[in-house]
Amino acid sequence: MAKIIINVLSKSHTDLLKSIKDYSDDTKWEITKNRFVAFFDILGFKEMVLRSSHKEIFEKLIGISNLKNEINPKITDSRFTNDDTNPIEIVTFSDSIIIFSKNDSIDTFNVFIEALNWIFARIIETNTPLKGSFAHGEISVDVQKQIFFGQAFIDAFQLQEDVDYFGGVAHHSIDKYIFENKIEGIDQQLFEIVTPLKSGKIRHLNLKYFPFIVYEDDKKMYEYFEKFKFSASGKARKYLENTINFYDDYLKSLKLQKLKD
Repeated sequence: MAKIIINVLSKSHTDLLKSIKDYSDDTKWEITKNRFVAFFDILGFKEMVLRSSHKEIFEKLIGISNLKNEINPKITDSRFTNDDTNPIEIVTFSDSIIIFSKNDSIDTFNVFIEALNWIFARIIETNTPLKGSFAHGEISVDVQKQIFFGQAFIDAFQLQEDVDYFGGVAHHSIDKYIFENKIEGIDQQLFEIVTPLKSGKIRHLNLKYFPFIVYEDDKKMYEYFEKFKFSASGKARKYLENTINFYDDYLKSLKLQKLKD
């Protein structure tokens, strides 16, 4: 059995470790497989390049790529190798971040969603605006040959373009996977709410990354929103305003849920 070992750098690491420390899917990575994929886009990247040095941008992208090293398991059983047991792979292209899972087992799904929330939170914490989407389906992933192909990949990319706030939205293939596999307890990682898309406000499942940043202090998120104001005007500020309104609705939904409970 593989064990996930994370150097605890923050409470985010601690919470993640509690959820995925016993990841036990030691099947090998295959190039073509039903898997999950997330497509994240860094907003305002051109502006960032103009206002930052080449070295600063490069180090930021390296830091994002290296997040996988803090999530993927260290093998304690000599029968396995890191390449076989890593639940996810992160690939970066300029302002795009693509995250693939090894397969679509339930164990891997839980780790994948938990990892997406944590990765999203870590990037937001660096005051880097981000949006994205994630999907499920048959995908070919050959990192060495730089081949990434599959309908789910396209689905995640296209839905990501429609997202109109700092968040990650689930493609309907994720809804279908959850239903067909009778996944329970997913409300700890995903939540359904009316979501700001460019095509309109539509109910979707969303990543629940806020707790990875605020924990018990919900107001802390507004401190991050305030910092984003220093680097966003006009159209870029719209994403921020939508995120603030979305977060307000999220907090309201939590209060309503507590009343129901």
